[in-house]
Amino acid sequence: MNTAVSEQGPTWFRGFIQGKTRIMMAWTFAILLGISAQQYPVWPGIGLCFVGATLRFWASGFLRKDTRPAVGGPYAFVRNPLYVGTYLMALGTAWAIENWALLAISTVLYAWIYHYIILDEETKLQRIFKSAYAEYCESVPRFFPRIWPPFFPAKKETLVKINPESSHLSFSWSVAMKNRAYEAYLSFLGLMAFVSGMAYIWGRFR
Repeated sequence: MNTAVSEQGPTWFRGFIQGKTRIMMAWTFAILLGISAQQYPVWPGIGLCFVGATLRFWASGFLRKDTRPAVGGPYAFVRNPLYVGTYLMALGTAWAIENWALLAISTVLYAWIYHYIILDEETKLQRIFKSAYAEYCESVPRFFPRIWPPFFPAKKETLVKINPESSHLSFSWSVAMKNRAYEAYLSFLGLMAFVSGMAYIWGRFR
């Protein structure tokens, strides 16, 4: 059975986590960051957050929504590089302020909630792209890239079979701008500025 649609979850929960719930989660994360950011961000965390932003920027240059399956660039490694990038940005920010509890909690909640969000999106993509997306799911992992045989990324001939538009294997600046790829770096700068500002404020009260 196709991995994109074979897993089930509680219907009420899958409805709950859509739309505004994700916005609420982002605000909750921001509040926890503000409370926790009592020191200036450290470089390993800053670097990981930047990697996540870069992954989101890169992926945005290949995503042509609901027209063809995205298979180029990071989509040859994982099916959901935008979500992987968001995850790395969250972890990087928690690491930057060395809040290990927030890092652990973010990992658990992200894995639990986004598992079902991804399942619902894959069900939609299966309906749109049918057998092409089913083959993509068989060829490319959902979230973590392969580190064992068959080695990553998926073979080019497989990707072209899934999406015969060979130009879709190359990064497109116009597609990236249409998808507002720059927002990834703006989010990175905003996160680092926010935790730095909160660290300054906390320092003033010590």
